[in-house]
Amino acid sequence: MLARLFLLSALLTLAACAAAVPGYTPPPLTEKKENKFTKPLASGSVDQDGRYHMSDAETAMDCKRLTGSMQITISRLKDSYGREEPSAVSSMAQTTFAPVLGGGGVGSNRQAVYARERAKLDAYNDELASRNCKTLDIDAELTRPAEPVKNY
Repeated sequence: MLARLFLLSALLTLAACAAAVPGYTPPPLTEKKENKFTKPLASGSVDQDGRYHMSDAETAMDCKRLTGSMQITISRLKDSYGREEPSAVSSMAQTTFAPVLGGGGVGSNRQAVYARERAKLDAYNDELASRNCKTLDIDAELTRPAEPVKNY
């Protein structure tokens, strides 16, 4: 029985090697048309006054996508409310070693991240209002307690 199993595995291995003909190169993959939703969204910028300026990609979003993006941002901000601030040593290490090891020290200053995200929410809300779309009450959404997670 064991000999048959060994013989079968040897035959399968030889068949796999025979299938790889020398000099054979598979045809190139056909390039699919890029979907605009699969590319990461270009982010806007915050000026010295703390006002967020939307990128062209953000301005091109429809009302539904703007509202969805706002809801995701609000959920992310609500999640960080209950967390403790990182220690001074941790923040200093992140800002010191990030340029050396690669990366940015963006996440080390939570207040700056919150200010940027809040400015982004305000800019999105203003864009919704200028298009006569339904706006969100950002303050009410941020103060509303998080919904409990359902276990299925």
